[in-house]
Amino acid sequence: MDSRTELRLRLTPQELAGIAALTAGVAGVNESEVSQEDAVVAAIEFALTRLIDDYEVPDPSAREQVQLARDQLRAGWVRGNCSL
Repeated sequence: MDSRTELRLRLTPQELAGIAALTAGVAGVNESEVSQEDAVVAAIEFALTRLIDDYEVPDPSAREQVQLARDQLRAGWVRGNCSL
């Protein structure tokens, strides 16, 4: 069973260029092809990790949500080793 949900975003040309650059960069780090979706998921995982490791999220509920989301993302890592 596929548990994915489609998400539609409206992005500016600059944001699309950013995703293209992110995809190229993650592919370079992983030394393999990476889809845009995989690159965005890697960026989300990296952002959650930075929030946990480098910033003090002041709201305990938000901090717990960030930790739980990152842990769950990693536990079911369907994107292979596509991380930053």
